[in-house]
Amino acid sequence: MKSIVLFVIARRVADACARVWSMCREYCLVTGLMKLKAECDGCGSEGEEGRSVGELLLPQYALATGGLARDHRPLITFPDNSNFHLLSPAEYRRLLLYLTSVPSLLEAEMGFHIIIDRRKDRWNSVKTVLIRISEFFPGMIHSVYVLRPASFLQKALSEVSSKLFKEEFRFRVLVCSCIEELYEHFDRSQLTPDLGGELQYSHSEWIQQRIALEKFSTLMKEISTKLDDFMHEIVDCDMGNDPTQTKELLDCQETRYKALKTELSTATTQGEELLTQVRKPNLTYNIISHVAAVERLLVQLDETEKQFDNFWQKHSTKLNHWLKFRTFLLNFKQMQATLDNHLKTACDMTEVGETASRVESLIQEANDFEKLCNCDLDTASQLLTTTLMKDPLSSVDHIESKCEELRRTSALLIDKIQKRNLLLTKARELMDRIDKANEWCATGVEILAGEGGLIAVDKLLEDAKSFGLTAPEEFRDMLLQSATQETRALVAQVAQRVEDVWLMVSVKRASLQRAAARPARPVQSVPPQTAALPLPLPLPVLQVSRLNNSNKCPTLNESR
Repeated sequence: MKSIVLFVIARRVADACARVWSMCREYCLVTGLMKLKAECDGCGSEGEEGRSVGELLLPQYALATGGLARDHRPLITFPDNSNFHLLSPAEYRRLLLYLTSVPSLLEAEMGFHIIIDRRKDRWNSVKTVLIRISEFFPGMIHSVYVLRPASFLQKALSEVSSKLFKEEFRFRVLVCSCIEELYEHFDRSQLTPDLGGELQYSHSEWIQQRIALEKFSTLMKEISTKLDDFMHEIVDCDMGNDPTQTKELLDCQETRYKALKTELSTATTQGEELLTQVRKPNLTYNIISHVAAVERLLVQLDETEKQFDNFWQKHSTKLNHWLKFRTFLLNFKQMQATLDNHLKTACDMTEVGETASRVESLIQEANDFEKLCNCDLDTASQLLTTTLMKDPLSSVDHIESKCEELRRTSALLIDKIQKRNLLLTKARELMDRIDKANEWCATGVEILAGEGGLIAVDKLLEDAKSFGLTAPEEFRDMLLQSATQETRALVAQVAQRVEDVWLMVSVKRASLQRAAARPARPVQSVPPQTAALPLPLPLPVLQVSRLNNSNKCPTLNESR
């Protein structure tokens, strides 16, 4: 007797523990469902009262078990829980909107089969459900299958009532007297055990999967919203005219792009983990529609990432091109200003020098200036070979006009440098000729004033060829061709002096040649007598005057 009492007590304790465990589990499910961002689009409008979808799923007013009819249309079941009357019209709409969104869009467009199980209920409850369905169902209804009450009285009422009103609905209603009649339209593998099927449905596992799926779907929506906001923002942004500003904009957008790519990668990882969870073979209930939903979300995520990458590729290419273009314009502006300054400096370099040392100094300055210009000309040449000309996004005409302007300025500067170098080279050659001419004149004056013979005079005339003196007139013309406005007076004075010395040397050479050509007189004996010695003849006045003047080397200041 005692053992029987103990057994009864233990059984009651076990039942109590089971109820507590069930309540705790339901509380956890409700908590998870309450954290969902309720509900599919349109699962209720603002201002509607009643419970949320999360709260409506637990009592099992209606189920989307994932089962399919033989024509592959999805199935929604109203189980026989005797609680449908507790649903308000707003709650019914909210629940049905959510359940019809569970199948894929393609399946939902095919229409639904509905099973109303009221075997333990009254016929009035069947009428209530059918009227609710006729008033609102968010989808196309293919057929409604009613498992009528099994009690004798309710069964009799259903036989009479069903003939009277079932044709009043816009959808087909099939009243089944027993479960076996369902098997004509459904495979047992698509029906739950309470309908005599083999589909091991677990409502708690279904809710857990829906919680994970809805969270992942919400994450997808958040990421999609961020991507849309980012793309709209960068499309409408001002790219700026300053290369520094454009570079900062590009770096900022690239940082945000990488952050969004990280979120996409994280979401993909979470989706793959969720797919692994809903595919676990040890689950009591493995819903194919949930697996398909996760796979569909992953495909959408992959397509979204590809579209985002493609968009960023085009946008970053456009922004990089704009950065290169603005950098080119800035470099062009700076280089054009630099070359203009060099050109102005080259135009101001007109001095040719009055002495050989000054000319050498000017040549050194010109060489330094040319080196400086060559560095900038090399930079300009690199700028002219910009790859923007080959870019299909470039404004080729605008870039080509800038390049042509830079080529023209570079050509003018090079021409000025070359002319300057040529002028200074001629000036140096002129100064060399003048110095050699002055030295030659000084040597000639010394020979004329001394006792130089014919050999010294011939050597003097031969030395004149070293600086281009073969004839005084030709030498004057040669000097005047190389002379500038500043050196023309000096050239004229030097040329005149050369002509004078040349003339006197030529006269002396002629006299020396005549003296050498006279025959020698025979020696005669002459008696000694006293006679006066003849006085020497005076030199011509012109010759002495020129010789005296020849002792001085003319300078530019004296020539002026």
